[in-house]
Amino acid sequence: MKQQPFIRQRGQALIESAIGISFVVIPLLILLPFMAKMGVVKHKAQQASHYSAWERTVWKERRPSRLPRRSGLYLAQKSEVETAKQIPWRFYQDDGNKLTSRTTAQWDWVNKVHPTLKHQVRQNRNAETMLKSNRQSPSNGNELDRFTRTHSGGRLPGTIGSAVGRAIGLLSFTGFSLERDQFYRTNVSSNVENLYIEPFDDINLNFQSNSALLASGWNAGGPYHVKNRVERLVLTNYMDNGVIRTAQRLLSILPFGKELRPSRLRLGHVDPDVLPLNRLCTYGTTNCGG
Repeated sequence: MKQQPFIRQRGQALIESAIGISFVVIPLLILLPFMAKMGVVKHKAQQASHYSAWERTVWKERRPSRLPRRSGLYLAQKSEVETAKQIPWRFYQDDGNKLTSRTTAQWDWVNKVHPTLKHQVRQNRNAETMLKSNRQSPSNGNELDRFTRTHSGGRLPGTIGSAVGRAIGLLSFTGFSLERDQFYRTNVSSNVENLYIEPFDDINLNFQSNSALLASGWNAGGPYHVKNRVERLVLTNYMDNGVIRTAQRLLSILPFGKELRPSRLRLGHVDPDVLPLNRLCTYGTTNCGG
């Protein structure tokens, strides 16, 4: 059998490297930053949903019941739209800017967005905001243009929560009421611009996050608000009137009747600022902190 002559092949490794770089390495170098920034978008949506739920425990959407109308009393009231407009300033804006709940500056989805939320999504174009507008014609000055937010407040879930809610409802005849929509649920959703490289040019990614929070309906706006609420539950409060006080003054004339004076026997009195004596001393000293 005649042996075939050996033919030396040159450049095979170079060709394989060129193919690997062209079809594997270069696409990965292009896609990895984009995929990493998609993780940032998801993380921002999670932060925004948590923020929305927590803010509702501080800022009230409507005036709480029994809140006194007096000077110097600050009512933390903010609508859901105002809360939503704070999201870009807190989670999407560039570094080096102060956070404030009462901003007067104009938002801009082009110039104020953090660099991690920008990418070259169109060929032969500069990096632009990855978050897709909710409108056909983007409104870069509108804080709500690049995400959607929903919220709902409901009664406490579960049998015990429902029973407590009904019990509080029975006290409404006394004028006592609490915020009963204490189970807050929020959702923040963002769409991402498609990348110009196939198959990422038609994936229409959407990232959303949900958050739920149980809040306390007993939150009050200061000691005067506490007094107005609690005194409705004190039965002797309904005896605090002119007729009873006059009777107390007459009875205080009798021997051993000094304790019946209105200044001493204070019917329905509520003092929310009273503290135990051991809480008014320096903690750690003798007979203090027990």
